Amino acid sequence: MISMRRASGFLLIIFLQMAPAAFAQKFTFKNPILENGADPWMTKKDSLFYYCYSEGNAVRVRAARFAHDMDEGREITSWSPPEGKAYSKELWAPELHFLQGKWYIYVAADNGQNEHHRMYVLQSRTAEISSGFEMAGELQTEKWAIDGTPLELGGKLYFIWSGWAGDANEAQNLYIAPMQSPVQVSAGRVLISKPEYEWEKRGSGNGLPTINEGPQVLQHDGKTFVIYSAAGSWSDYYCLGQLQLTGTDPMDPASWTKKPEPAFESARRVYSPGHASFLNIKGQDWIIYHSAKTKGSGWKRKVNMQPFSWKHGEPHFGKPVRVKKKLIISY
Repeated sequence: MISMRRASGFLLIIFLQMAPAAFAQKFTFKNPILENGADPWMTKKDSLFYYCYSEGNAVRVRAARFAHDMDEGREITSWSPPEGKAYSKELWAPELHFLQGKWYIYVAADNGQNEHHRMYVLQSRTAEISSGFEMAGELQTEKWAIDGTPLELGGKLYFIWSGWAGDANEAQNLYIAPMQSPVQVSAGRVLISKPEYEWEKRGSGNGLPTINEGPQVLQHDGKTFVIYSAAGSWSDYYCLGQLQLTGTDPMDPASWTKKPEPAFESARRVYSPGHASFLNIKGQDWIIYHSAKTKGSGWKRKVNMQPFSWKHGEPHFGKPVRVKKKLIISY
């Protein structure tokens, strides 16, 4: 028997997909696209855009025909953990991916104590996102872990995340491990980035850890980049950094080259841009990111999006677009 919730989610998807889209459409919008939100993960499959986020101790997914209009998107599915589990609390930065014929959500969770954060994976019951999600298990990342994301490269699957070297909250580094399947890491982790430049360490000190987190894969013309968040997420210095796979083996730390300066940082009264995801819409690349609502507001955030280009084979994000500036997007 199909529950009313699953049935309504399926019908909503069919309705959205049947909406007319025979001709290119242009829209004008202004940032923010969401007045409240953090760690924005947006993806597209077929004719729909999906926004995956955590709210009210649940992982939720919205669907919409237009990425800039996700505020009007409709929730199509959600998952809440049972009480008393190692993953019952503090659901952070969920990501939605369609891999090998199924939907998967990667999310960090703990039992209410931050030092117990680990990465977990949910999988859809069928190939349809409206079928709902169930817990597939913990990804074995060895230590504290958040912000996990998969990397598909050369027919192989890898997992990249932010973690601690040991059991103390001194620094967050980026690690990679190969995956046997979308729900299983098959070998030990390898360090590919740690906070080393001055701009990566801003906002830390006095007992606060240095930060590399929020890794996101960006691929273009055969090149692979990891765009990550750096500096204190609670501070006005939060920004994006860039790694590029310049070697042949992603499991070899020497294959990764770090850009020595920030790839995207505060400007034009847009503070602490970080934790991005990426879309290509009608041939135009877009970055979706959160920023602090005001200077000094820390983890009170909103969600923005803006176009970016490529220069000399690397992403060129430019500066954050002013809040009142009109942007044009074509579908």
